[in-house]
Amino acid sequence: MNIDMKEGMKEGPDTDEKARLTNTGAGWILALLSLIALMSMYTETMIIAALPKIQSQFNTTTAWIAWVVSIYLISSSVAIPILSKLGDSYGKKKFLLVGLVFYTTGVICNGFAWNLPSLLVFRAIQGVGLAVFPLAFAIIRDEFSPERVPTATGIVSAMFGAGAAIGLVVGSWIANSFGWQATYHTVIPIAVALTILAAFMLNESPIRTPSRVDVFGATTFAVAVISFLVAMTEGQNWGWTSLRIFGLLGVSLVFIILFLVIESSISDPLIDLAVLRKRNVFFVNITSFIAGLVMFMVFQAIVYLMQLPPPFGFGTDIFRAGAVLAPGAILMLVTAPIAGAIVARRGAKLPLFVGAAIGAAGLYYFYLFRATQQQIALGAVIALIGVGFMFTAMINVVIQSVAQSQTGIATGTNAFFRTVGSAVGPPIAGVYLAQYVSPLIIQTPRGPIMGPLLPNTIAFDHIFLTGLGLIVVAMLVTLLIKGQKKSE
Repeated sequence: MNIDMKEGMKEGPDTDEKARLTNTGAGWILALLSLIALMSMYTETMIIAALPKIQSQFNTTTAWIAWVVSIYLISSSVAIPILSKLGDSYGKKKFLLVGLVFYTTGVICNGFAWNLPSLLVFRAIQGVGLAVFPLAFAIIRDEFSPERVPTATGIVSAMFGAGAAIGLVVGSWIANSFGWQATYHTVIPIAVALTILAAFMLNESPIRTPSRVDVFGATTFAVAVISFLVAMTEGQNWGWTSLRIFGLLGVSLVFIILFLVIESSISDPLIDLAVLRKRNVFFVNITSFIAGLVMFMVFQAIVYLMQLPPPFGFGTDIFRAGAVLAPGAILMLVTAPIAGAIVARRGAKLPLFVGAAIGAAGLYYFYLFRATQQQIALGAVIALIGVGFMFTAMINVVIQSVAQSQTGIATGTNAFFRTVGSAVGPPIAGVYLAQYVSPLIIQTPRGPIMGPLLPNTIAFDHIFLTGLGLIVVAMLVTLLIKGQKKSE
């Protein structure tokens, strides 16, 4: 076993310890991390079903209620690289527990929010907990034998889709039947139990890279990200050419430049730019951004399409919107581990390209066929199978491309790019939905009258074609990734 004298820490568990974990504890660890992923995505998507009820109770506007989702993505985008770096330096289990405590605290408080500002504060706290995902993948690399890492990451990745589908279907039923607060109350015992189990079941990794806390880097990074995401969130409401949007984008640009200058000039940076410049890491982060953007852009389009009144949509509710996504999400439970098995045998490049190709086929299908709810469900199956392949392959490209002591920050930055893409996708869809509209013609006893302006078929054409174009770009970027024959 090699010893890194500079860092003074082991590069990995010894062989006997690795064998012990592989034979006895690995299954329980995988089950625990999978349940954490399932719970987190369930909790996040179920709030979508409750937004109309929250808006009504707090007597606020649609623009303000959108911040219930946006504030979560913003806080998580800032927290993910910071907690991932701290996990690499001081212990991955330790900071996974920190993330779980933040997440559980947010879940407990959300259901007792007394007004919109308090709910936004609690949602921001909950968003910090999203940093558990890259730390979970880093723990998998530390605890599992190399040949089992791809399948294990595939199983955890599959839980994202399953949790999203369960959250939309079950969350809408709970919100409609018992009130939106109950959607959070039902998660409290699960979140508390998983936090306690993680504290007792997980082993602290001996693989660490001791470093100082990069306060200036973290601060400039936070300002840059928050400014950019606020601009993306409020662009449609304030106007994309307004001075406020240009001002926020200008602030973001200035602080990202400051961040890069700081990170390139200190010995213990928050994000090692040399890691980001690695060929495979650089290109897979681009695909992660695109995958997050396209997935959430398409999710928003489907939710609108399902709920708009005929002839613009199907006139259903959020429960039915979740139901059409459920088959695809369930199939992710099967296809993501299959992608992991392919990674173990052929490397991560092939399933990443295949996943992007399947996703592109799904988006082209949506462009051609969306006249019935069955067609929407089939399109979602195709697209989500592609997403499952991509997410599993992307995390394994990162894992295979960096030193084990850099796994946390590398997977953290990859999750950051995916999260930022997730925040950018809905505003892009919103631009099309607001720009391409037609009046709803309402038939009355006195004849037809002109109703409200609603998104028309051209809006959805543009959303799916834009997603298709971006996924094709991701396919081309995938070709630039240096292939690896097997998991290392």
